[in-house]
Amino acid sequence: MQNQPTRKKRISLALLLLAVLLCMPQSDCFGKKAKTKKEDKKTEAPKEQPLQIDKSIGDLAEVMAYNPIPVKGVGIVVGLSGTGSSECPPAVRDYLRQYIRTQVGQRKTVDPDTMINSKDTAVVLVEGFIPPGAVKQEAFDVSVTALSGTQTTSLEGGRLYTAELKFVSRVEEVVTSSKTLALAAGTVYIDNVAEPKPDPRTGYVLGGGKVMQKQQLMLAIYNPNFRTVAIIRNRINQRFGKDTANAASESIIYLTLPEQFNDRKVRFIELVKSLYIGTTAVAEDRQMFSLVEKLKTESEKEKYETGLEAIGKPAIEKLLPLLDSENIQVRFSAARCLLNIGDDRALKDLRDFAQDTASPVRLAAIEAVGNAGGQRNVITLMSRLVRDDDFNVRFTAYKFLQQYDDASIIRTTVGKDFYIDQIIQLSPKTVYVSRKDEARIVLFGAPIDCEKDIFIESDDGQIIINTLPDENRISIMRKHPITGELMGPLKTSFKLADLIKALGDEPAPEDSKLRSGLGVSYSQIVELLKKICEKGAVKAVFVSGPLTPLVQQPQQKQ
Repeated sequence: MQNQPTRKKRISLALLLLAVLLCMPQSDCFGKKAKTKKEDKKTEAPKEQPLQIDKSIGDLAEVMAYNPIPVKGVGIVVGLSGTGSSECPPAVRDYLRQYIRTQVGQRKTVDPDTMINSKDTAVVLVEGFIPPGAVKQEAFDVSVTALSGTQTTSLEGGRLYTAELKFVSRVEEVVTSSKTLALAAGTVYIDNVAEPKPDPRTGYVLGGGKVMQKQQLMLAIYNPNFRTVAIIRNRINQRFGKDTANAASESIIYLTLPEQFNDRKVRFIELVKSLYIGTTAVAEDRQMFSLVEKLKTESEKEKYETGLEAIGKPAIEKLLPLLDSENIQVRFSAARCLLNIGDDRALKDLRDFAQDTASPVRLAAIEAVGNAGGQRNVITLMSRLVRDDDFNVRFTAYKFLQQYDDASIIRTTVGKDFYIDQIIQLSPKTVYVSRKDEARIVLFGAPIDCEKDIFIESDDGQIIINTLPDENRISIMRKHPITGELMGPLKTSFKLADLIKALGDEPAPEDSKLRSGLGVSYSQIVELLKKICEKGAVKAVFVSGPLTPLVQQPQQKQ
């Protein structure tokens, strides 16, 4: 707002100018003769010219709130077998004491200090990254690490109690910051199948983080202007649907993720940034022609494919001739682009690429059909490919069949922590274990049976799996990790899925009619499965998925 003296000064100058004009002779002020209508039109204020843009949205605005958000917290891992510790910095102890009381309310069943002081618990640093553009309750992996300076020796077999995660740079700030962005809880996974063996004081909770509130995507305009904002908003809504973009001010546009991009947020942002805004139809046609030519000639084609996909249906007629190209990369890029735009005429080409074992774009073609081919086409193709000799092809096909809850996948929940998926077929038998996003075991080529006369013992000697040549059942036993008492033996069939379930299910009370398990953790079962496959107890290949890409940051001194 202008200050009062400045406003008065401007008003005075305006009045003075008006007085001078009124005192001047008419001939000097307005000319010596009356103007004609034609001349008068020339002096009218020019009409507002159309805004000249002819650029992509990425040239005009920056996508905000689309970086992973690092979060930290402190929590308690329980259920340890004497490998925890009682050490805890005073400020952290006060914070945990108050937090535990808010969780249990007025009940006196839990004493915070008793819990913290137990050797069966450990205070841990919890770290993770909230995914870009995360929606409420979206899951993400977190790491848990025993606080430095404590006597905790292992987090194996533990479970993280619900912990608050906040946007802070140091552990000490967790206890003072009030803004909670996410919560974390779940069973600790120790990556014992890695070589060399990991530090047992550090583990992961796969999919254990849960986002508290939606992360709003937005565009920030480089040169704030209401007309520019309106044009960008309208162009986005024209391409992706009504209310995808909403202008909040002359500099901010909020974005709502279209449903078809729920699992492809990065792709949506790429398309928005590549969306071209042309002042005229000629400019837009010229842009399409340029993108098509570069798609045909440039070695790096994804940028130009993205630009054409962003344009949408108007690009279809210019893409169709490329399906006849002799260049595989050109033909594939055009086919994928067409399918993503919504033209099924490219589906045959992509199916051919997906089923060609020698094709350099095979996996990319499978992904393309899986993402945009529609349920019927996806299930038809993936049902064939899930039997392929190439494991990467099989797993990619399984991933898309799982999305549609296809009946060819039999799912069994084990305890409260993980599940088994069985793909019933005669393809190469593979035991896959996940180490990222969620705890799951996938049995390709089920049913997978164990061999006769086996003996498998865990590295710590706590679990034994064995059978004799004349027995028709497998016997499993476990020493209780805390009491040392023998649990079992439990008897199970030779089916690997039954063995896994018996190991992982929770022990049932003695008077219960429910089937009892031994309560073995997911990370211990993963370690056993690797040993079972390597020792030939099952005729299957063991495959571990990629480890969550969390980077362990240096511990802060307490």
